[in-house]
Amino acid sequence: MTNHYLELQALNKDLAIMTAGHNIFGTLTFSRGFTESDKFSAGIKEKLADDIHRGFWQRIDRTYYSKKAVAEGVRIGRVCFKHFGSSGTNIHYHFTAKANCAEFAILAKQMWLRSGAFTGKIQIETIRDWEDAYHYLGHEYVEIGGKSFDERTTHWDVSAVDNNKHKNISQLRRLLKATDVDLSMGASV
Repeated sequence: MTNHYLELQALNKDLAIMTAGHNIFGTLTFSRGFTESDKFSAGIKEKLADDIHRGFWQRIDRTYYSKKAVAEGVRIGRVCFKHFGSSGTNIHYHFTAKANCAEFAILAKQMWLRSGAFTGKIQIETIRDWEDAYHYLGHEYVEIGGKSFDERTTHWDVSAVDNNKHKNISQLRRLLKATDVDLSMGASV
């Protein structure tokens, strides 16, 4: 067995623990103009993509949880990986998360498309085969190494968080506002 195979086995063992209970698999892409552009060097593109991705997750967390809760480290449980595709230049992200799938899909789509001029398609789906999902997350790890695993946006040890404590009218308002639902309830101005 090669070192790469052993590394991948160890990664998959860790991912089995980190993604336990996750029910959502997602893919975040960038526009073709961004990935194929010569305007930016590869390093600048990667940093910009990382910044957009990190900002996306910050807005998601801040929509689900109060400012105080986020400051205390409360987050949506998730594991994020950066991939480059077979061309080596197609930056995109895959993640697994634990949340209400229908609600999360609506919010995530709105948030991703508002994350900047370079964002592309977003795909959110319910995990059908959990083992396949976490194996897919790490499949480029052998080729590109540690920079594939996005430690800055991954928050997997959130088992102590009582999500019911954070479900309140303020959270509902933040979710409705983020998804452009009219909060006026028919009230006239």
